[in-house]
Amino acid sequence: MTGIDDIEEVATALDMESILHLCKLSFPVKMLKWHYRSRHESLIAVSNKEFYDNELLVYPSPSHNTKELGLKFKHDSSTVYERGKSSANLLEARAVVKEIFKHFNKYGDRKSLGVGTFSVAQMNAILEELEIERKLHPELEPLFSDKMKERFFVKNLETIQGDERDVILISVGYGFDQNRKMSLNFGPLNQDGGERRLNVLITRAREKCVVFFLILKLMICI
Repeated sequence: MTGIDDIEEVATALDMESILHLCKLSFPVKMLKWHYRSRHESLIAVSNKEFYDNELLVYPSPSHNTKELGLKFKHDSSTVYERGKSSANLLEARAVVKEIFKHFNKYGDRKSLGVGTFSVAQMNAILEELEIERKLHPELEPLFSDKMKERFFVKNLETIQGDERDVILISVGYGFDQNRKMSLNFGPLNQDGGERRLNVLITRAREKCVVFFLILKLMICI
């Protein structure tokens, strides 16, 4: 039974179905064949299998084993999902912020960056941690400017649709709590249409997608 502390604050995206999904109810459907965004097969492999019946034609990448391209995972079993408190994973948020600054120190404005989260609470935790860290690195402040051609963002899975960047960091947040217990409540993913929101979230990257997560079992779903 789900307690009140387990209920994720879900924006009314449930009432804001995608225009394409609504059109499916009235218009003929034609399958998209060519996938243009991903520059590495692993970035679209899961969606191709789970959502498109492996019918998408994907341009092959010349580099299969490289740190610069593809789907990557960062697992840290020491982090905790704070159920009943912040409803976020604060240590994971710090790890994501650390990766943000690592990216900007390495690439500057040569590769665009965005962050996607599974929940509003995790998004806010990252934004709070990011605000603290930005004050310590004023030299990198221009890279966070709204005037950038593809400006940096932190968004949850309900607001990220339509965005794409060279590199996307995904923060799952959910997992074992401080009592080493895990609920199967994953916020918006448990709502109607959650699978479509997940599909959008995991297909935003052109070159590399790094998934931060606490529980190993979640690898099966992502």
